[in-house]
Amino acid sequence: MKSLFKFTVIPLLLSSAVNCSIKAEFENKSINKVTVIELDGDNSLQPLYNRQFIPRENLRKDFPKFNRIRSFSSMRKQQGDITKPNMVVPMNHGSYYFSHTTSLVKSKSAPLKGSATHAITSSKPYNAVGKIYFVLNNQGYTCSGALIGKAVVSTAAHCLANYGGKTASKVYFIPAATSNTSSSDYSGPLGIWTAKKLYIPACYKKGNCASHSGGTVSENDIALFTLSRKNGKTPYGKGAQYLNYGWNNAGFTNNTDTFGIINVSKRAQITTLGYPADLGDKASNRGGSMIRTDSFSFVNTETSTSGVGSAFEQYYWGSSQSGGSSGSPVIINQGFKPNYAASQNPGKYTTENVVVSNISWGFIDSKIHVQGGSPFGQNTSYPNAKYKDNKGKNWGAGNIGFLMRKVCGKGYGNGQTNGICR
Repeated sequence: MKSLFKFTVIPLLLSSAVNCSIKAEFENKSINKVTVIELDGDNSLQPLYNRQFIPRENLRKDFPKFNRIRSFSSMRKQQGDITKPNMVVPMNHGSYYFSHTTSLVKSKSAPLKGSATHAITSSKPYNAVGKIYFVLNNQGYTCSGALIGKAVVSTAAHCLANYGGKTASKVYFIPAATSNTSSSDYSGPLGIWTAKKLYIPACYKKGNCASHSGGTVSENDIALFTLSRKNGKTPYGKGAQYLNYGWNNAGFTNNTDTFGIINVSKRAQITTLGYPADLGDKASNRGGSMIRTDSFSFVNTETSTSGVGSAFEQYYWGSSQSGGSSGSPVIINQGFKPNYAASQNPGKYTTENVVVSNISWGFIDSKIHVQGGSPFGQNTSYPNAKYKDNKGKNWGAGNIGFLMRKVCGKGYGNGQTNGICR
């Protein structure tokens, strides 16, 4: 789908209308619908014990194809030229030369006061991000996710369900996890939290989203779940941060731009935070350390072989992360704004800690170093520019706005009234 949408972000709540052509014959009428799964209410952690958990992987077999007007192959042979910023090729890149940085979110030494065990990840905004354990078809898996409400977690839909198939029976969230074991609350400073309800786009559950590769690449590989309180408190009530969220390419450039020597539609500097299974602070704790990746991201168009429409949008960026990072937040303006002097111009978009997508897929060839995700925003299944609740509050545009309204909106999930949202 051609990107014509303006962007916005919670808490700014600005948006604009868009015309989306929707086929009347959209299978099973999945437009503006969500599948809500209420879990059994058993907060026991027993399913976490004596069970093997493996990283949830969503891998593409095809090679990256980009919307471009110039050949990409010539760039791959370049050594880089410091006089031409778009041609500088740093050391950390894959075979497609998508430059990125990869680092541990961890202190290298003990702070002057206190223990270094949770010194960085337990601080804001990092403690909004955590590790997900879930059970699907009696198999245990791991993913990543982030709080975008006091007890509302954003992740990838494939971290809660099979495309067109079954849904997870148990889901757990550990904010700021520091260990690859789920055997106790000591794997994170805020302990283990049990999911209460899952919110999955109806087209994903039915297997008829605009997508290809059997749903591996999908227009709506996003989902939310809520957490049960512990002793009456939410993770926010125990000191966790929750991040903002945005839609319709929030923070991206508005026009076609140069990425290396190819021209791409919109781009932005993004950060991902998550728990890839093959990276860690030591060999015995791979998958247990929060990993930060910074990269340029751009909007690419995919060819749809199912659902509605012939094309849909995805974000692409450079990354060396692996399975287990699925569901990690894609963040614009990671961190907190500094105080600017009056003589300085902070730029056009300065809202901090804005989640605009989740890690959805990577390539089966680990040498490529490219990942991608479904943009938060309007598409064929969620065409509205605003999803307002009965009180008139706008929860956003497109897929994220519809899901957040369903969870939090007055007259819908009433999560805002119940103190689990924002």
